Amino acid sequence: MVVFKECLGRTPFASLLAAFIVVIGTAVFCGTSYKALQLTVIGIFNNLFDYSLDWLQVLQVMFVVIGSVMGGYALILLIFGFLATGATRSNIYSGAKCIMGGRITAAFFMALSYIFTLGWMAIFALAMVPVIGYISVDSICEEEIYSQSAQELEDSKYTFKLDRFGIYSDNDKDITDHTELRALCNKVREAGPLFCIALGACGLVVVGMIHFLITLAANYTRIKISRELTDYRDAVEMEELDLSQSSKKGPPPYRDGIPYRDGTIEL
Repeated sequence: MVVFKECLGRTPFASLLAAFIVVIGTAVFCGTSYKALQLTVIGIFNNLFDYSLDWLQVLQVMFVVIGSVMGGYALILLIFGFLATGATRSNIYSGAKCIMGGRITAAFFMALSYIFTLGWMAIFALAMVPVIGYISVDSICEEEIYSQSAQELEDSKYTFKLDRFGIYSDNDKDITDHTELRALCNKVREAGPLFCIALGACGLVVVGMIHFLITLAANYTRIKISRELTDYRDAVEMEELDLSQSSKKGPPPYRDGIPYRDGTIEL
């Protein structure tokens, strides 16, 4: 039971929760974004519009790199949380140089986490673009394509153009065949929810990074005052030890208010 309580005292639950949120959010964001971009680039632009978007394929590789970096960074912050929690903090950050090193490390991680938080906020803003595009195209598919039969689409000579969304290319291919139109809408409905999940996961990572900032600030303060608390605790223990030793000796003998060293009484 005592060992269990010591383990609980050394466990950084705040850092553990923040690491869990960041890792889960990053994994979901990278996985869903990778699949959604694959459906968009290959299934829609390459196969239907003969439009090449090489920079979107580069983003797929970047998502793998981002996932690896954020996973490693969350693990590093979690290890630092273990070192700065409970009795472990007293053992690691006991000397003046160790305390200074811990404060510098905490300040460095706070600055780096702040930069990462701003970066994920920018990614969150960019992730809203495909979600808005999905809502727009899905409404077009629902009102103009799914609501009509194949014969009605051929009779009306319905044409789907990318320039309606500000996307221009050299070949400028338009979709008029009803089979391709429905394939376009099916791909949009398949990729759109993945973009929405990626947006929510990105927001989850932002929440986790803010949580990490709070825990790092708390750890910085704890490391800063750990030396003062240690010195105060040692002084209190020394004072209690002196008082206990004095009480065990007992009071010296007195005669007429004057104590004798040998304890004898002179007549």
